[in-house]
Amino acid sequence: MERSDSRAAALFKWSTDDFVPSQRLDAYAGMLDNRILSITMSSPVRFNFNAVLTAAQLGPLTVSRLGGSSQNAYRTRKDIARTEEFAYLLTVGVGCNWRYWQKDREALLLPGDVLLADTRDELSVHWPPDCLALNVRLPIEWLQAWIPDPRQLVGRRISRDSHWGRMLSAYISRVTPELAAAAPLPSQVMADQMGALLALAASEIQGYSPNDVASSVQQRNRIHACIEQRCSELQLTATDVAASLNLSPRTLHRILAAHGQTFGSKLIDARLATATRMLQARQFDRVTIAEIGKRAGFLDSSHFARVCRVRLGCTPSILRRNRES
Repeated sequence: MERSDSRAAALFKWSTDDFVPSQRLDAYAGMLDNRILSITMSSPVRFNFNAVLTAAQLGPLTVSRLGGSSQNAYRTRKDIARTEEFAYLLTVGVGCNWRYWQKDREALLLPGDVLLADTRDELSVHWPPDCLALNVRLPIEWLQAWIPDPRQLVGRRISRDSHWGRMLSAYISRVTPELAAAAPLPSQVMADQMGALLALAASEIQGYSPNDVASSVQQRNRIHACIEQRCSELQLTATDVAASLNLSPRTLHRILAAHGQTFGSKLIDARLATATRMLQARQFDRVTIAEIGKRAGFLDSSHFARVCRVRLGCTPSILRRNRES
């Protein structure tokens, strides 16, 4: 269900409490079929089974939270044959270890680990009792705009302990169906943040090497050069840079993410390098530090000073005094 950002999205809630015990597992499988994907279910507690699900749209994505009894989910050939629309599924388990199998890959996921699955293939998942699953359904075309070859990531554990994996896991955990239903920002912006974080997390996985031109060094260097040339523009955005390079903003973010970078970080780097050059050049001695920061693209002197302290370990005035060394 698509929505405009001017009104809240519908929040879907479902529970097995509305069914007699003998019908609950089948009802749960039917609900998943309607809302997420066709799946065949089994459970060691079939006649004492319980489950809950909450879901909402976030732009092109569907976010959901599932929990309940121990269960085994199988994506069979029969399930695939009756699927009308395929997608990728991005999943995080909370408070439990869980197992995943797809093709020749098996993964044991720890709480907070992230995994990408492809609904075009057979798969199976085992959830222990009282495990909470956070799930995001990603349209295939949408994800391909962020990651050149998503199938390289399918079934590969994105560790909660990696830098970008931790941020991706935290973001998925916080973008609940309730938040999606009343998104504080435009839903497309929040969905794109998910895509950028997944692309960044992918760049950390050993052996993942997308061969698309979007991840080439040449493309990345073009973006770097444009940022460096235009960094003094106070209101410079990724959209501005992308337009000057005949790229979409999403492609620009994807190219940088493939190299473990973000637009914001590279823009700060460029502005700081420009300011440093002026502080260390004697011809700028009569120019105030505040004016140098402004000419480099910093909105105010306090932001300029803060960036210098964090990145260089000193203030702009100290940097100017110590230029000889």
